Amino acid sequence: MKISIFLFLSSLAMAATPSFNVVEASIPEIRAALDQKRITSRELVTLYLARIGMYEDKLHCIITVNPNVMKEADDRDRERAQGRARGALHGIPIALKDNVLTHDIVTTGGALAFDGFIPPYDATLVKNLRDAGAIIIAKTGLSELANWVAGAPTPMPGNYNAMRGFGYNPYDPRRDPRDGSNDGRPVLQTGGSSSGVGTAANFWAGNVGSETSGSILSPSNQNMLAGIKPTVGRISRYGVIPITADQDTAGPMAKTVTDAAIMLGALESPAPDPNDAATKLCTPPPGRDYTKFLKAEVSRVPGSVSRAPFSTSARTCPNGGVGRRKHRHPADVAAAGAATVIR
Repeated sequence: MKISIFLFLSSLAMAATPSFNVVEASIPEIRAALDQKRITSRELVTLYLARIGMYEDKLHCIITVNPNVMKEADDRDRERAQGRARGALHGIPIALKDNVLTHDIVTTGGALAFDGFIPPYDATLVKNLRDAGAIIIAKTGLSELANWVAGAPTPMPGNYNAMRGFGYNPYDPRRDPRDGSNDGRPVLQTGGSSSGVGTAANFWAGNVGSETSGSILSPSNQNMLAGIKPTVGRISRYGVIPITADQDTAGPMAKTVTDAAIMLGALESPAPDPNDAATKLCTPPPGRDYTKFLKAEVSRVPGSVSRAPFSTSARTCPNGGVGRRKHRHPADVAAAGAATVIR
């Protein structure tokens, strides 16, 4: 992967500085800023690319940045100006695990054997995201081929792929210095084989992972995200590099439960996908809107919910120098785990 910091900083210099901060911004907040013309999708993408340029060399969470991302942003801005917003994610950057096929972005599964491979079609979930107006900003790291390439006695380490090496947790991106573990692996694991690192580091608004057994839930836990592993068939698996049809499913990973619910609706097809028979078993809710199922019983509790990370040192946190994420949406209590209510 070639990421030019000069290119990113140059694009920043050419753009007007918007009065919007992408750090910890939720999808509803981004959507409101776009609707109110406080920021354009081009400016939004530029801000995210600047963060990628500053921090990716430390985190190794990206395999490929979409070379057409600025064009996609301009297209979404043009549609918005014409009153033709596509859907809930219009003009909002989303990243995909690099086992999800895209017809216009290299898809490797993390394997050198597929370096440079451009699939002939989009995965169904990619079509759905684009129909909802999402901008595909990048393909994320993963355990190579979702950790299905090497077993005992020499198993491949989790969170490693030959394209990018190990990924690093944004809450502590150090290498493990201990004897026997000093092969480049992180001192704080990123979890599973889907990368939530870039979402936690505010490289984009949310990302799509895939899970056979733990690769959405584990990295969501390790990176303090809200992740959803849907019922098999809820999201079409067509165009996602498989392991087993009994368990494989894609799902959203985001900074808040509200964001994850919005993404879940966008990922799901409005009707069964003829390329995935399992989708016949799952009927989407009206409008594919999962936000109406969020519960806000704790809305009367003052303050916010905080999930303390393993490290609260600003030195180790590229997410804006903040080592503590506060979930301001009451619905996000469900994702807080052992949460502390700040009164």
